[in-house]
Amino acid sequence: MWDALVHNAYWLVYAGTIMEGETALLLGSLAASQGLVKLAWVIAAAFAGATTGDQISYQLFRRFGPDMVSRNETLKRRSEKARRLLKGHPVKFIIVSRFFWGLRSACMLALAASDVPSRVFVPANLFACALWSVIIGSLGYVFSSWATRAMATMDEISGRAPAIIGGIALFMALVVIGRYAVLKFWRSRETL
Repeated sequence: MWDALVHNAYWLVYAGTIMEGETALLLGSLAASQGLVKLAWVIAAAFAGATTGDQISYQLFRRFGPDMVSRNETLKRRSEKARRLLKGHPVKFIIVSRFFWGLRSACMLALAASDVPSRVFVPANLFACALWSVIIGSLGYVFSSWATRAMATMDEISGRAPAIIGGIALFMALVVIGRYAVLKFWRSRETL
């Protein structure tokens, strides 16, 4: 079974990153840190999958989004907020929204509802997907390598286990706080 997973790892990363993707990319980075696959190919597969998913979502929402919005009062209000938020800043929104874990579909709907043209979306999204795949893939690789080494030497450093666990908890807290700060920033811009 492991051989089949490793043999198809790049396709699995590609398929997993078509939707949200962080989990698939991080698992691919973990496999790369273990020497099972090459990190560069994991990042390339993640870039291809993220780009594919975003392009399909954007085009589908451009085609079917207006009907969805016109039938739903909540979506109407949100699309108006998105239009105001994106006015003058679509490229920034496209790049930053690539890092909004769990909100990719909502961001694609907002972009499509805000009439961001394909000539703006496509190059900005390519850049955002490249940036995302390199940053998240590299961080996953480094963190996986570090965590693996830390777990392998836990017997030697058992006295430091609370510090390591505390460090991991601090890292996770910083990720949550960072995500909260970005979301709060974008929500504050919605009220403008």
